[in-house]
Amino acid sequence: MTTRAKARLPGAHRPTWGSRPAGARRPPRLPELLLHLTVRDAARREGLLGDLQEEYEIRRDSTPRGAARWYLSSSLRLSSRYAWDRLRGDSKPNKSPKLNPASRRGDPIMLQILQDLRFALRTLVKSPGFTAVAILTLAIGIGANTAMFSTLNAVLLQPLPFDEPDRLVLAKTTFSGNENWTSSGPDFVDFRDQNDVLESFSAMSGFPFTVTVTGREEPDRIETQWVSWDFFRTLRIDPFMGRHFSPDEETLDAPDVAIISYSYWQTRFGSDPEVIGSTLILDSTPHTVVGVLPAGFQIFFPIDAYRTFRPGGNFAGGRQYHNWVPIGRLQSEMTLRQAQNQFDIIAANLEAAYPDTNENKGMLLQGLQEGMVRDYRGSLWMLMGAVGLVLLIACGNVANLLLAKGTSRQSELAVRSAMGAGRPRLVRQLLTESVVIALLAGVLGVTLALWLQYLILQAMPLDALGISELGLSTPTLLFALGASVLTSLVFGAIPAIRIAPKNLADQLKTGSRSGDLRSGMRLRSGLVVLQVALSVVLLIGSGLLIRSFATLVAQDPGFDTRNLLTTEIRLPAEEYPAEQRPLFFNQLAGNLRSLPGVTGVGLISQLPIRDPGNNIYVYDPRKPRVSPADMQTSFVRTILPGYFETMGIPLRAGRGLDKTDTAEAPMAMVINETMAASLFPDENPIGLEVVIDADEAVTFQVVGLVGDVRMGTLASDPRSAMYLSYYANSNNRMRIALRTEGDPAVLAPAVRATVNQLDPNIPVTEFETMESIIANSDTVSSSRMVTSSLGLFAGVALLLATVGIYGVLAHYVSQRSREIGVRVALGAQGVNVLKMVLWRGLALVGIGLVLGIAGALAGVRFLEQQLYGIGQTDPLTFVSVSVFFILVATIACLLPAWRATRV
Repeated sequence: MTTRAKARLPGAHRPTWGSRPAGARRPPRLPELLLHLTVRDAARREGLLGDLQEEYEIRRDSTPRGAARWYLSSSLRLSSRYAWDRLRGDSKPNKSPKLNPASRRGDPIMLQILQDLRFALRTLVKSPGFTAVAILTLAIGIGANTAMFSTLNAVLLQPLPFDEPDRLVLAKTTFSGNENWTSSGPDFVDFRDQNDVLESFSAMSGFPFTVTVTGREEPDRIETQWVSWDFFRTLRIDPFMGRHFSPDEETLDAPDVAIISYSYWQTRFGSDPEVIGSTLILDSTPHTVVGVLPAGFQIFFPIDAYRTFRPGGNFAGGRQYHNWVPIGRLQSEMTLRQAQNQFDIIAANLEAAYPDTNENKGMLLQGLQEGMVRDYRGSLWMLMGAVGLVLLIACGNVANLLLAKGTSRQSELAVRSAMGAGRPRLVRQLLTESVVIALLAGVLGVTLALWLQYLILQAMPLDALGISELGLSTPTLLFALGASVLTSLVFGAIPAIRIAPKNLADQLKTGSRSGDLRSGMRLRSGLVVLQVALSVVLLIGSGLLIRSFATLVAQDPGFDTRNLLTTEIRLPAEEYPAEQRPLFFNQLAGNLRSLPGVTGVGLISQLPIRDPGNNIYVYDPRKPRVSPADMQTSFVRTILPGYFETMGIPLRAGRGLDKTDTAEAPMAMVINETMAASLFPDENPIGLEVVIDADEAVTFQVVGLVGDVRMGTLASDPRSAMYLSYYANSNNRMRIALRTEGDPAVLAPAVRATVNQLDPNIPVTEFETMESIIANSDTVSSSRMVTSSLGLFAGVALLLATVGIYGVLAHYVSQRSREIGVRVALGAQGVNVLKMVLWRGLALVGIGLVLGIAGALAGVRFLEQQLYGIGQTDPLTFVSVSVFFILVATIACLLPAWRATRV
């Protein structure tokens, strides 16, 4: 470089006429001639020409002809101004004429932004491999975050699809402060009649009822639910057709009516506009259809038909039975706290009036949406945090890519700086490239989010909230846009500031400085350490959940789940009175035992895991009750002989139930070990009595003791359970369990045919193996969903971190290839070079691993509600994850290290 060039470079804030880049289109020559004639001062003339050319170049990129016209008109104006000054004898005017540049006319910033965008696109197209990797990496993070946000937004942030949803409240019964989802029918009626803080107070049954629909060619099974007459008015749901229930239809002597769902109206009635007034036969009882609900309505359960709750009637129950979910609407200007205060007063009055059933019993009010989403909140926020960490790791990867690519652009940026581009302009240009990458990744990420939404709904069904699909709502798209822009700043700001040249002369002389290389490598290494730490946090969280899930599914349910086929039989109540039902099921059991491949047949009112609930108060008659708090509850089931043998439930003492245990014989029961230990500690229960406190106290004698069975969930410890004889306590609905020699699913057609031989009007549906029942139970499926989701995100994080480690070491080797070559030339062995590179990579991994373990120890408390059977600081998980990550990281380090030995 010549001395003249060196003297000019440090002060080159804008390009001069002589510094026009090669290949640039030359502006018209006339302005140059005019300014040479009119402006005598060379420095001033050179500055004006430089300003003109800079503005001309900006304008030419958008409007070439307009730029030429502007250039010519501005030059004529300037030259005429200076010519006039010379005629007046003023050779040094006080003010330089304004050029009216693009930055002060029209929309100058937009012109510069467009120029930056065009340059960014050209730059990215020149490096298709880099661009594709960067976009794909970010798209994974943005897509996962967008999908999770759409779910979180639909569940937690969007209001319920009802009028004034913030005034809807959910009521839960409390026992000594412990919440229970359901309330008793009589309690509900008292709270409804005695409060004046709610505009309306309604209730729905705590679970749906499957009923048989007859009256057509083929019987059908549908889901029904009991609701109070004002249930839909409380929610302010207007019927699509017909009317709501009326108050008089809640009386015992009122005709049976039903309101059907929109989907059932379409499928069962073919969208018949004359459906109102038609008859729907539910379990042999005719119901008149009085209304059709609007399309898409659902709350808690997908229901086909609704029937009216009747105090004192079917399923109403006594105060000790809790089967109802009350929902109310606050009066205007009434707060939840004011309503709760009055409900506390009503609860105290009921406790004084009914001490046997209502001691320490209250009713807690909370927002309906809060109550509905409570079970989802923790899991959704945890997964949202996990995908946020994945996006941060992706940002670290792309930032490393930009830093590596920036090394090769130092000379280019230095030349642009010499041409007049200031450092802020260069930073802005580099940030524009980052924004383009992030926006393209956002578009791809939104497409990926649509697929991920489907997977989320498959893993975590939201039917109870009435959410069957998510889609791309406006908040979701805004989130994706915001995530893209914010992501571009996160991964683009540091590389842009770092890459933009500071010392122009040194950059042009050496292309780059060793100090810059060292500081750049430190920055890239720091990003890798951050990636490793975040990945370790996710891997440890995922490892804890995997261990918890494995512990959960390994729990012994108390029976043999293999080769068990289950189904349900529901007899029409009017066609099969109580005395005929045992005959039918006894004959059916005998016919099923004769089927090829069937080794056992068991019948029970409610299958374990499949049908939780139905517990009742019991006590030892030798120990008088002091208060309701002293009473315990027990699951109650009715069975036919052969159930214990078919299920593989061991008989510990006494005998099972048989055909002689009828209503005329002494009332017999079989209890499990937990019930025996709680009611008769240190006693042999065989021959002792138990009182079942139903609407009236009934005394039973214990004739057998069986092993514990987990009735509700695998995660809950076995609870008290008792089995009664079906011959003394018949009902029209029974579950069948068939033990088979081979695959149980292949016997479904034969079972259906056997039932149809006895009565072709009885539908047989819901065939399911016991293994699938357990696998699809709420506890197992929820745990599996969270575990698999977090495991997937942790796997992506591990992959990104591994790529980051490889990229940093590969760049390290390429930047130090000359040094490594000198070492080899001086006698360094390949193993020494290998150790040097491996040591650097594993040092970064070690630092990140320590930080990750510390972060995991601080963050595992958010997993407390998700873990079962293991501690939050499970040593096996922490050690296993650490060893696994070191092995993966070592593999990632080996290839760059091997390449270093080949220098």
